[in-house]
Amino acid sequence: MAKTVSRIVAGLILLSLVAFSQGAGQASTPSQQMDKLFDFWNRLDQPGFAVVVVQDGQVAYRNVFGLACQEHAAAITPDTVFNAATLAKPFVGLAVALLEKQGKLSLDDDVRKYIPELPDYGTPLKVRHLLFQTSGLRDWLTVFQLTGRDREEVTIDKVLTLVKAQKKLVFTPGDRTMNSNTDYDLLAEVVKRATGKPFSDWAWENIFKPLKMTRTQFRDNCRSIFDDEALSYNFTRSEYLRGVDNLSLVGSHSLYASISDLAKWLINFETGRLGGPEVFAKMFAPGQLNNGQPAGFGFGLNLGHGPAGRQGSQAGNWAGSQATMVYAPDRKFGLVMLANWDYTQVAGFVQGIMDIYLPPLPVPAFKTPPPKTAKAIKVKPATLDAYAGDYRVAPGTVFTIGREGGLLTLTVPGGKFTLTTLSETEFQLEIAGAKLVFQKDKAGKVNQLIWNQGGQDQVAPRVMLVKPTPKELEEYAGAYQNEELGLGYTVELRGEALVLIAAGQSPIRLAPDEKDRFTSNSRVIPTVLFRRDGQNRVTGFIIDSDPVRDLVFKKN
Repeated sequence: MAKTVSRIVAGLILLSLVAFSQGAGQASTPSQQMDKLFDFWNRLDQPGFAVVVVQDGQVAYRNVFGLACQEHAAAITPDTVFNAATLAKPFVGLAVALLEKQGKLSLDDDVRKYIPELPDYGTPLKVRHLLFQTSGLRDWLTVFQLTGRDREEVTIDKVLTLVKAQKKLVFTPGDRTMNSNTDYDLLAEVVKRATGKPFSDWAWENIFKPLKMTRTQFRDNCRSIFDDEALSYNFTRSEYLRGVDNLSLVGSHSLYASISDLAKWLINFETGRLGGPEVFAKMFAPGQLNNGQPAGFGFGLNLGHGPAGRQGSQAGNWAGSQATMVYAPDRKFGLVMLANWDYTQVAGFVQGIMDIYLPPLPVPAFKTPPPKTAKAIKVKPATLDAYAGDYRVAPGTVFTIGREGGLLTLTVPGGKFTLTTLSETEFQLEIAGAKLVFQKDKAGKVNQLIWNQGGQDQVAPRVMLVKPTPKELEEYAGAYQNEELGLGYTVELRGEALVLIAAGQSPIRLAPDEKDRFTSNSRVIPTVLFRRDGQNRVTGFIIDSDPVRDLVFKKN
């Protein structure tokens, strides 16, 4: 998923400051450096964290910080059970891998073999499509948030009802990836029906018990409680609110585990004691799309490459709790971090932990000297002016290129930065270590730039932002309905802005972007695209969010 430029720049500045501050009083051992990294959070007046690092098949570091129960000042221990959110997915992936090895299911099985009540979408929906997140099924969480049902108890029956109501897939299975919790909840149901046992029971008998993970369990009833459980909290900056877990559903979420147990799981990646080395080799092999390209997702793991080589990861949150894990098989290194509140993002600690334990891989020798650092050159002002404009680097995120004298500038929310000119088309944002390359269309007009950072390219198309008048905004006002979800929205003009309203939900203010395109601060409805007919009349809109992009809301 693309990162916004503002986050990239801010993150790199923060990392630089952290590196500087650590360098001033460098701790001597990795464990001491870890203690220093978490020193600010080592207190017993707030919720906290649990972290474990394994290396070469051994626990290299394990520690806990903060309170499991704010009300009774109960401290977190290594055996405290956390809501581990989407760390559930790799365990579902392992279950599928084990059953495939036993010959009890095949990745090429039609999902309807196990769940026959699913619709026939006209093309086979296979187990592998669920596993590799290439099914085209809508994410139930996004839909429930749209319909205002996300606070209700969520069960597999409600998810199946949602899937059965989906008239067509968002895309042909295998064409591309799309993160959908629905995929892994259906996979857990496939395991249940293939084995004849509830998934939580099967996982206990075949995964947790053999690995002696006695403090780990899938919870399929949201009212169930665990001994020594870290209660989840939402922090509002003025008070703590108890997080509400309404999931009576296993697969994508609902894993409860201690940091001590998850250390055993990480070590099993190395030893292969359960499943054997071939199963874990498979877990780190990405699925393939229909075009032969890697899907980027394996057996419950996001797969990629980084400074540590091959890397599998999973991260998520639910009801205030957070969890993140990373395993780098080439370095025999892994980590898990859990939190029972949502104030500080645990994923932000990952790189700092990896920097402590993993020295950079050797740089291969060059037969010829590496290229020297490029020097800035001068480019004609007219050429620079052709690049001035707005570019969309990610949904809801636009940055502005401008010219000041003989240099280009990049403006993002929170700051303006001067670019170093490398050539007539190439520029560098030195603070972020990023290169920008402007490209033209067939007509010779600048139509996009390529943002290159860390060896990865992100295309940022040029956009023409508009500022419609209240009179022009009036044509969007009206009632809109989606029959499939039975959901209606009203678009109202309030003052000089449009507002999107659904019954029982807070109004969402729409800010103009490109023509017929509006953005908002809503995570569920980040962008609305209005549609017109041949007579240029507004006829409906779609929500520009991957899991629901195919849903059309027609104007009444």
